[in-house]
Amino acid sequence: MNSYFVIALSAVLVALALASPVELNEDQKALAKQYGEQCSKELNLTEEEVAKVKAKDFKNPTENIKCFANCFFEKIGTLKDGELQEEVVLKKLGSFIGEEKTKAALEKCRSIKGDNKCETAVKLHECFEEFKPQVKA
Repeated sequence: MNSYFVIALSAVLVALALASPVELNEDQKALAKQYGEQCSKELNLTEEEVAKVKAKDFKNPTENIKCFANCFFEKIGTLKDGELQEEVVLKKLGSFIGEEKTKAALEKCRSIKGDNKCETAVKLHECFEEFKPQVKA
């Protein structure tokens, strides 16, 4: 997998993890790249899977894509063993969308569970997406 795809995939997943448009500083970009590479390697993502993530195409994700999301979210600390880490989410997401909106997101999303931790990661992402700031045209 070439580094362009890994970087793009990492940036997308950081944005997913925080559920908002993100301006990453250089340290965050480096960490996202590192985590993305680690998860990609652990899960052997195919080029097709990388392309789907890069295109933000999460309809019918493969098990690899679901598990990549879980792996990445665990590395940044928002999930641990399939459990939402609310304090981490509040800190990371709260700085982007505000504490009150983050608390509302946690209230709605905290009880979501999938059949396994990979599915839980994807379902949580879908829930938190509803709280993403709307981009004005």
